Amino acid sequence: MNSNRSSLPDNMLQMDSPIRFKVLVVDQPGPHLEYLVNVLREVGYNVDAASDSETTYRKLRSSVRPVDLIIIDLECLKEVDGLRFLKALKKEEFCGSTQLIITTHRLLDERLNQVRSELAIYACFNKARPLEELLCLATSVLPPSGHNLRASRRFPVKFLLHYTVGASRYPYYATNLSRGGMFILNSRPDPVDTVVELAFTLPGSTVPLNGAAKVVRVVHQILEVGTSQYQMFPPGNGLAFVEMAAEHRGILNEFCEREESRIFGSPALLSTKSTAENTCQLAS
Repeated sequence: MNSNRSSLPDNMLQMDSPIRFKVLVVDQPGPHLEYLVNVLREVGYNVDAASDSETTYRKLRSSVRPVDLIIIDLECLKEVDGLRFLKALKKEEFCGSTQLIITTHRLLDERLNQVRSELAIYACFNKARPLEELLCLATSVLPPSGHNLRASRRFPVKFLLHYTVGASRYPYYATNLSRGGMFILNSRPDPVDTVVELAFTLPGSTVPLNGAAKVVRVVHQILEVGTSQYQMFPPGNGLAFVEMAAEHRGILNEFCEREESRIFGSPALLSTKSTAENTCQLAS
């Protein structure tokens, strides 16, 4: 197995894709921007960064191939009106197919409600939320190798489970989940095709779930890496569910549906709603 595979959801991996989608991150200079750029590069994107309108325009125009996605905090464009700037960009040929994710700590600009489709705004992201949720949004816009991510999207979670192999039982943490499987932290990953028994309770639930799963991916310890890389590439196992009672499967599906709606439903933040409603949803 490839020891450099990430513990991020499978839909976040693009290393095997013949095309490396291009992403431009526009944000305030500093640790947040550096960290986001580094993580997106580790995921497999071709990433560039800017912190003002002039640099943003220049990098978009000079890009060898059109930028596929801009992740932008309009607050960093202090010298221009952010919305007018985006409108001007979308009139340029080099941005005709570029999609946007708006990141913010503040209230949404109400003018965005009327131009979501015109500007190809995919979502708004509250920067107080976990970074993995932003990565889920980005990979939903740019699916690797053209795969349909709607079939089994993964999203970040954190809950303890009991993992049984033969007569041995271990407590591990799950870090992402989908209807079809999960990833668990495991400092000594089990080999592919190992069949395990799982027992866990989903966050917000009191119903214990049980099922069987098979190891389908192995992530080994990566030595001599920085802290941020280790956080995004910890060792463990990717599991695919192979057996689960119908009642338990139903509870799992309901949980996944709620999480998908919460994370991937972010574009709804740009529908016609009052500022107060937007504020509540951004804070959720």
